[in-house]
Amino acid sequence: MHVLVSLLLCILFTSIGFRTLGLKEADASMSFCIEKERQALLDFKANINDSRGLLYDWGSQKELDCCKWVGVGCNNHTGHVIELDITFYVVVDPYRVFNGKISPSLLVLTQLQYLNLNYIDFQLNPLPSFLGSLSNLQHLHISLANLSGPIPHQLANLSNLLHLDLSGNHFQGSIPFSFGEWTSLIYLNLSQNQLRGAIPKTFGNCSSLVELDLSQNLLNGSLPKFIGCSSLTTLSLAYNSLHGSMTDFKGCTSLKKLDISSNFVSGNMSNSEGQLSNLEYLDVSHNSLNGSMPDFTIWHSLLFLDLSNNQVSGNVPDSLGQVTNLRFLDLSSNSLEGVITEVHFLNLTQLRYLDLSFNSLALDLSINGRIPFQLSTIKLQSCKVGPRFPEWLKTQENFTHLDISNAGISDGVPDWFWDLPVELEFLNISSNEIEGTLPNMTCSFNGYPGMDFSNNHFRGRVPLVSFSLAALNLSRNKFSGTLSFICNLDKTLTFLDLSNNSLSGSLPDCWMKFQKTLVVLNLSYNNFSGEVPSSLGFLSNIEALYLRANKFVGEVPMSLSNNKRLRFVDLGENKLSGVIPEWIGEELSELYVLVLGSNRFYGSLPSQICWLYNLQLLDLSDNGLSGDIPRCFDNFTSMARESVGDDITSHSYSSFVGIIPCDPHRPCPYGPHVEAQFLDNAWVTWKGTERSFGKSGLQLLKSIDLSRNNLSGKVPHEITGLYELVSLNVSFNKLHGEVPKDIGLLRHLESLDLSNNEFSGHIPWSLAQLNFLSYLDLSYNNLSGRIPAGSQLQRFNYTSYSGNPQLCGPPLTPTCGFPPPPATVVGKKDVEQDEDDYWKSYYIGMGTGFGVGFWGICGLLILNRRWRYFFFASLSYIQDWIYVTAVVHFHKSLESLDLS
Repeated sequence: MHVLVSLLLCILFTSIGFRTLGLKEADASMSFCIEKERQALLDFKANINDSRGLLYDWGSQKELDCCKWVGVGCNNHTGHVIELDITFYVVVDPYRVFNGKISPSLLVLTQLQYLNLNYIDFQLNPLPSFLGSLSNLQHLHISLANLSGPIPHQLANLSNLLHLDLSGNHFQGSIPFSFGEWTSLIYLNLSQNQLRGAIPKTFGNCSSLVELDLSQNLLNGSLPKFIGCSSLTTLSLAYNSLHGSMTDFKGCTSLKKLDISSNFVSGNMSNSEGQLSNLEYLDVSHNSLNGSMPDFTIWHSLLFLDLSNNQVSGNVPDSLGQVTNLRFLDLSSNSLEGVITEVHFLNLTQLRYLDLSFNSLALDLSINGRIPFQLSTIKLQSCKVGPRFPEWLKTQENFTHLDISNAGISDGVPDWFWDLPVELEFLNISSNEIEGTLPNMTCSFNGYPGMDFSNNHFRGRVPLVSFSLAALNLSRNKFSGTLSFICNLDKTLTFLDLSNNSLSGSLPDCWMKFQKTLVVLNLSYNNFSGEVPSSLGFLSNIEALYLRANKFVGEVPMSLSNNKRLRFVDLGENKLSGVIPEWIGEELSELYVLVLGSNRFYGSLPSQICWLYNLQLLDLSDNGLSGDIPRCFDNFTSMARESVGDDITSHSYSSFVGIIPCDPHRPCPYGPHVEAQFLDNAWVTWKGTERSFGKSGLQLLKSIDLSRNNLSGKVPHEITGLYELVSLNVSFNKLHGEVPKDIGLLRHLESLDLSNNEFSGHIPWSLAQLNFLSYLDLSYNNLSGRIPAGSQLQRFNYTSYSGNPQLCGPPLTPTCGFPPPPATVVGKKDVEQDEDDYWKSYYIGMGTGFGVGFWGICGLLILNRRWRYFFFASLSYIQDWIYVTAVVHFHKSLESLDLS
């Protein structure tokens, strides 16, 4: 009986299993896609340019079920499309492959819950407001999609929305007020847009929000009082123009990450004590916080702390050593003082990043003391680390970045220090008083680091370097010898500064190996000699070339015409000769500084020099140039317009170049780069003296210096069209003619030197209108007449006008009358004879003038009847008027006397 029952049960379950399997096979062959939604998706695709055919199966005959199309997800029971995400390609190709616009056909997808259109190029089209009608939407992600216009307030109608990400677009206008009243939203990211105005105060009661990111916009005004945001764990408002204080966040009791960097938050930093006790990440850098540092006991969970670039003062509290989980600490650029000891680092075993730069802190760390961490980044610039070389660095074996520049070290570098970590990326021991020689370093690194040993007292030859570098700065030391080590450096070099040393010899001719990498080359102020090597012309990536103050001879090699990216060239103070090459103007169109002064160039100025429309500083002084000044100088358009846009005085180079792991039998490709900036510096004759101009001054300086040459002819009138010119020096030439009458159009001129030429005529009256002029030298010319009156030109010393015998007026002479001529060394009889001749000429002139005037008027009355009648009638009228006026006043006086 039991056997029979068991057999029947087996048959029953087997039949059910086959039926179920049959249903699944039938279901697999059915299409769950709803036709109208399928058509809506096809319409959406029609508005998107799919140049690579990634949506190949959308609408194909092989796959009619839209639920199986790539990027589409459907409800398994209803067949409605609930998910649309076409960002799958980012895993394969990070570049945008779709562009177009958002089709209204999405409204057909009424059950859509998830929409991700990140990285699609919507070509600055606005975000359509109809998306606010997709009532079931829970996730909306359209970041980095090149959208513009205002954010539609209709999005707040999405009452089920949980996540909204519109970051990385070009949205403008203000944040919709209704966004702060969203009761369902837990994640909102509007960062990296151009939103303006204040943050709506309603965000202060965002009870549902867990993450809020409004960073990198143009928001201003006061911070909302975050008093009802108990669920908020992440808040980023960085890179805006917001005002407020740390007390504005006291209601965010669950906050773990707070980033308000680069704003105008102020107030006492210590007022934040006792608040935000759950913080793990705090970045308040680049604000206006002041006062002393808080007690860190309450912030025991901190992993990341950045207080840099504020006005925090006082000592660093010992309680910092109790933040046991701290990994990142940046206190740089404040007003902190006192001594840092092992107590401050007592339990910071996890610390990896330390920056105490630009404070008045002194470090007293002993190698025998307890230093519990292994730092990867050490920045102690402008702290007091010396005078002895810090022995505690011996305990740090894994640092990648070390900066102890300007740290008061006046010791030698111990041998153990040169055993540098293989992971090194950047080493800076500059601006100390370190002495000694550099050893032959045989280190090997995993990448190409940058090294800065500048502004010390290193001496001797530069050693052979057996490893590759991305950047090397040995300037302002006492190195001697030749540049033989250069040819041993690897082609990865992007920056080389050997200026202000005693290096000598000719330059090696191996520069072609750096043709794709070297951006800045500075060899100024050494004793190099010989010709400039032609291989410098292979440096196709170079932007700044400094060869100033050496002993180079010969012509400028024509190969430099290949350096199309050159923006700064200083070859001044050498012995270069020949004519100014025409190709400089024809090929180096990016130049904004050209210095060829104090050389031996001759010939006339080529007209091609005027093709340098970006030029802002031209120095051709102290050469043997002749001929006329070209009339085309008004083509220097950068001297005629106000400086706007990017800073042209800086050059980006790599201070570190990584290597991507690869097959050891093949060249390894370059990996990540760490970018650094080099700021140009130019020596200019400014107001009669040599002066160095750095970043801020150089960017605004517009200067032409053609002094100490043999130039002749007139100053071309076209030069007055350089309205932004700040300095003009053409002294010590043979220029003649009048000073351009419209020189007053150079309204920003601060320095003008026309001395030691042959200018004649009057000083233009427009010169007195130059309100910024603070240096003027017109001495030793043939100028004549009165110095234009006014407060501007009279405040200069008389030496500015001396050497012009026919010039008069203050400050040169009190008046422009006829004073007796000054006595000379001739005898008394000669002096008396000169005085007689002077007064004889004076009386003759006076008599002649009287005669001409008298007979001119009388002759006119005698010969012209109409004029004679008019004259005597007018005379009679005046006589009658005087008589009547006198009688009336006489009678009024009598009446007043009678009344009294």
